[in-house]
Amino acid sequence: MKFKKISMLIIALILILLSILIFAKRPSHNRDWEIGQEKLPKIEIERNEMVVKNFRDFNWQDNGEVENIYREEKFDLDELQGVDVIISHFSKFEGMAHIFLSFRFADDRNMVISVESRREIGEDFSPFWGILRKFEIIYVIGSEKDIAGVRTDIRKERVYLYPTVATPKEAKALFLLIAKDINSIYAKPVFYNTLLNNCTNIVTRRVEAISEIRFPLTYKTILPGFMDEVLYDLKLIPNSKPFDEVKNYYRIDNEKVNRNNPDYSKQIRK
Repeated sequence: MKFKKISMLIIALILILLSILIFAKRPSHNRDWEIGQEKLPKIEIERNEMVVKNFRDFNWQDNGEVENIYREEKFDLDELQGVDVIISHFSKFEGMAHIFLSFRFADDRNMVISVESRREIGEDFSPFWGILRKFEIIYVIGSEKDIAGVRTDIRKERVYLYPTVATPKEAKALFLLIAKDINSIYAKPVFYNTLLNNCTNIVTRRVEAISEIRFPLTYKTILPGFMDEVLYDLKLIPNSKPFDEVKNYYRIDNEKVNRNNPDYSKQIRK
């Protein structure tokens, strides 16, 4: 009995020590970041003219090399037409995926916004460590040929692109809220959290803020790979046909797209 009490005390002390170590850690922008996460984007808007600083447009090579290209890109918010949801499955487990948005403009340009765990060189993403303040948050803003292309062409992930029913006005309202988040992260680092602050619920909270939509709290909203089912049930993506047919239709055929083709954005939209 005495041994049991001592064991419980030791375990409690270890848990307390771990908690102190975890919560004593502070987020930072100053680390040796992984390729593609070196620079934070910033958005400047005056009236409807927008400038995106550190817009990423990498040239990913089949041999693993990459040409790092960050530039300043200008957009007209009046030209914003809609927003698509892209879900990229990087694991055999269906629930594991990455979700990001692509905002469509009238001049045939697209702006991808991806909320990611910002990792140091040599670090791999881990859902477990993502709970324990291991990673910071980064918003990556860039081109489809970069952010979607590396997934369809290089990593050969299973990628789906769903057009949403958002009107230009709704897409603009969503974008402006996310732009505030992007500039907030640029000014002050924040920890990523696999459950509470991830690529999915950060965006869904913004959707709820601009609409009457309320996302249910289920395993499908916690696991990004099932999020398309939620979007389908909420009628935020096309749902006139059975879900399996919709899912199959909007899957990108990696063998029929080429990130280096000027029509890549049209190719991934069939």
